[in-house]
Amino acid sequence: MKIFLFLLLCYSSGLGNEIKYNLYLKNPCLNEVEISFNYYLEKDGKQYHISDFKTGTVLLPKKGQYILVSTGTGDIQNIQLNEEVNSDTLTIPRIQEYLVTHDKHGYIFRNCDKPSDGLQKSYYSDGSIKLIGEFKEGLVVGVLKEFYHNGKIKQISNYTKDGFLTKTTRFDENGKIIKE
Repeated sequence: MKIFLFLLLCYSSGLGNEIKYNLYLKNPCLNEVEISFNYYLEKDGKQYHISDFKTGTVLLPKKGQYILVSTGTGDIQNIQLNEEVNSDTLTIPRIQEYLVTHDKHGYIFRNCDKPSDGLQKSYYSDGSIKLIGEFKEGLVVGVLKEFYHNGKIKQISNYTKDGFLTKTTRFDENGKIIKE
């Protein structure tokens, strides 16, 4: 009987070793925090996706270093998970690009639900620059620069004064042109 209880205890304690992770997004426009469902974690080339869609929880096999990929904010960062239950909160960029099907431009940039106007900057959750551009009534006019999380240029797009795209140059994370 003692051996059975010992084996049962060892077996049940092994089941509870999984690590839980949740990502939350802070909306700076509404000053609200919500559960994110647009992310995954990666370790040693393996991706771990949400397993509980009620809570947005990812279950992981062990503690340690993971890469957090948030498609909701564009953030990619290394995180260290040391607890049985872990979470992070990322800030949604204030400036968002929206697809508009009834407009000849096909898109518009909004800053907290208002059309972007003037020189505007958007940032990743850690404060590093995500994009900078000149806008007029939600349309880019002039140059729009987008940056990787590490601060290097990701893409430079040129627009007319009427907001029409004329040229885009895309760079890899080492600064090499990959598409023009």
